[in-house]
Amino acid sequence: MEIKITDKPNETLYIYCRVSTSGQEKDGVSLDVQEVRGLEFSKKLNLTPIVIKEQGSGLKLYEEERPLFTELIDGVTDGLVKHIWVDEITRLTRNDLDQPTIYLEFVQNQINYYRGNDTKSVDPKTFEVDLMDTIITKVNQHQIRRQVRKSIRSRVKLFNEGCYMKGDPPFGYKLVDKKLELHEEKSKWVKKIYNWYDEGKSTVWIRNELFVNGIKPPREKGDWFPLRTLTIILSNKNYIGKDIYHDKSTEITHTNKCPSIIDKSIFDSIQKKFSHNRGQYIKRRKDYLLRGIIKCSDGTPMNCRGINNTNKHELYCCNHQQRKHLKRKTNPCPIIKSLRQNDMNEYVWDLMCNTLSMSHNYREEIKQEIVGNKPQYSIRSYNLKIKKLNQKLMNLDERKMDLEKRFYSGDMIQKKYNILMDTIEQKENEVIKEIEKNRFQLQSLDQKTKWVSWLDVHFSRIDELREVDTYEERRKTITKYINEIMVLDFNKDTRQHTIVIKFRLPLFNDKFVWKLNKDGSHKTDKWGRWIYELLEGEKITTNPFTHRKSLNSN
Repeated sequence: MEIKITDKPNETLYIYCRVSTSGQEKDGVSLDVQEVRGLEFSKKLNLTPIVIKEQGSGLKLYEEERPLFTELIDGVTDGLVKHIWVDEITRLTRNDLDQPTIYLEFVQNQINYYRGNDTKSVDPKTFEVDLMDTIITKVNQHQIRRQVRKSIRSRVKLFNEGCYMKGDPPFGYKLVDKKLELHEEKSKWVKKIYNWYDEGKSTVWIRNELFVNGIKPPREKGDWFPLRTLTIILSNKNYIGKDIYHDKSTEITHTNKCPSIIDKSIFDSIQKKFSHNRGQYIKRRKDYLLRGIIKCSDGTPMNCRGINNTNKHELYCCNHQQRKHLKRKTNPCPIIKSLRQNDMNEYVWDLMCNTLSMSHNYREEIKQEIVGNKPQYSIRSYNLKIKKLNQKLMNLDERKMDLEKRFYSGDMIQKKYNILMDTIEQKENEVIKEIEKNRFQLQSLDQKTKWVSWLDVHFSRIDELREVDTYEERRKTITKYINEIMVLDFNKDTRQHTIVIKFRLPLFNDKFVWKLNKDGSHKTDKWGRWIYELLEGEKITTNPFTHRKSLNSN
């Protein structure tokens, strides 16, 4: 994109709109909002508006980050721009090095600079005030950093005096005058946790044992230990008499002594076992294709169990039933039989492929990829697009010649020349690639055959998809199209599970519209995905899982 510089600078208002990231679109400072405010302002001054919109950081040098703003400043230097409006001062820049340079250009070229709703141009004296504000801000930031460093030094000093400086004391300790002391009852359970794990007990077994004995977690906000808390306990060096404090400002680690609970030999042995077991756990869990996707009827993710002495097959298991088996309170659940993982994986994969083969949306996606939208991608439109790109390439070449003229005449410094020239050359490369792409598409376009044969490509891709057998590719495809799988119940008479598959998009009989906000932007859920509303069809398919062999035979 290039700025349209007019030959009537005194009658034109350049409206500059900027956001740093797409996240600012949600904070009331979107490009569209800034544009609307700028157009309303231009009417007040009775000036012809030219809107400039771009995304780029205000903290970096504008010549490196914002090519459109760079062109605008070049127009100021050349005397082709006389009126500029921004929504607020930070839209120009947040960089302390850029700010004086930009203001100096405005003053030297007598620019009428407007901010917000004020129809009066900013007085050059205001620029001096802004610069003073910048200096004061920097001083304040320096003072804050000094206070932070002072606070850190105080914390290090207290730590070296034997105080505990990491908040709540670890499980098994208590704080007395800010120093760690043994908690008589809890320290005994720390020893038991280490001994159990050293004997080969799992963290799940230890957690359940603590629950049965009524031992609450360190912060006592629940009835049972999170597994994460147990792993922290099993790796905490406080239990061998080492209190460690890391100073992030200096990257120096300080060590102090504290009462020990565990022998170092046991601690070292635990770390080796803990590291090995954790590695095995990570290696094992990656093979479960539907992990985190398959859930009980109340939305609780089902556990994945491997082959052991009692299980001949890997299973998707109900978490409620497992807790009930361990004599823990749990909600009633109709899932009394586990599902064999391999058979369930194949069933879901085949069902997803069948759904994709019938999906109107998926077919349209492939059609757009192969032949595009017919009116838009005709031979005439390709030729027109190539013509426009060639014109853009010529304009960039003229721009380069102008830069060279200004540089060799001494009107531009070397650094600025290099930056601008690199930007233009980058644009040239992008335009050349786009021209080559369109020429290739034009040469390969055979509308009569491709418009008919794209459907064959669609079904061939489905067939290829069915043949995918690697875990990585299957997992990638499933997470792309399936949001969750609900296992509702188990029928004892038919020995069938009923499952519900919820797709991320409606994939069959699927007509829908995206939900929009008042400003025209897309509504999103908490994960940032666009929200749609069904007009026809369903996004949920309910199917009985009929394969008897897929059930746990126990």
